Amino acid sequence: MDCGCLSKELAASELFGHEKGAFTGANTARKGAFEQAHNGTLFLDEIGNLDYEIQTYLLRAIQERKIKKVGGDKEIPVNVRIVVASNENLMEKVTRGEFREDLYHRLNEFEISIPPLRERPEDLNLFIDYFIGQSNSELNKNVVGVDEDARKTLHAYDWPGNIRELKNIIRRACLLTPTNSRIARNFLPDDFLAPAPAPNVWKPNHESDFKVKTTHYLKKMIEKAELEQIMTVLKQVNYNKTKAASLLNIDRKTLYNKLRRFQ
Repeated sequence: MDCGCLSKELAASELFGHEKGAFTGANTARKGAFEQAHNGTLFLDEIGNLDYEIQTYLLRAIQERKIKKVGGDKEIPVNVRIVVASNENLMEKVTRGEFREDLYHRLNEFEISIPPLRERPEDLNLFIDYFIGQSNSELNKNVVGVDEDARKTLHAYDWPGNIRELKNIIRRACLLTPTNSRIARNFLPDDFLAPAPAPNVWKPNHESDFKVKTTHYLKKMIEKAELEQIMTVLKQVNYNKTKAASLLNIDRKTLYNKLRRFQ
């Protein structure tokens, strides 16, 4: 279950189920994820995005091995192994008051830290080949690999968007690559093809140089103002990213991308 796309109201129903008539639209009773995973494993992705109040119910379900459906009063015993994942540091969220400390310690019996893609370049070729095969199946194509020039370009990139970014890049390239051909460098996005700026000292000897530098500073000023506005709104809503995105009139994915870009 992807907790990142669950609202507070929806999360309780998705996790614990609901009884008929529990809320508008609940025309039938429904089993939640805990009941469905009874005697099995429940994987909660992006656990850090789960609403704080729902975290309380989740802690109770894990500790007591019992749940109550939304709109119900009967306790239902469940035996579920919980595996969670987060792309955020949960201990930092605990410090900011966004994640329950007792739930964190209850979940953190054993931790596997997966380094970002840029720190394990030896895995890149495995993922490239895997995503090509996946894209071939989904797009009904027969892309046979990546040419050497394109592969070098992929290896030179630092992958700020990690595995998801790689998957999307490969899928896009497969879409553009003719069947029975290899992915060429010109089928990669412009971000890959733009040369890195040379580390030289700027001297305003020419009017065009001055315009370039002024544009650069203006861009930085705009980015700084944007970041300050985002942080102001986040603080106002106690770092609830869903509410912040709504107030900023952007979707939550865009907000995450901006926060990642601003580090």
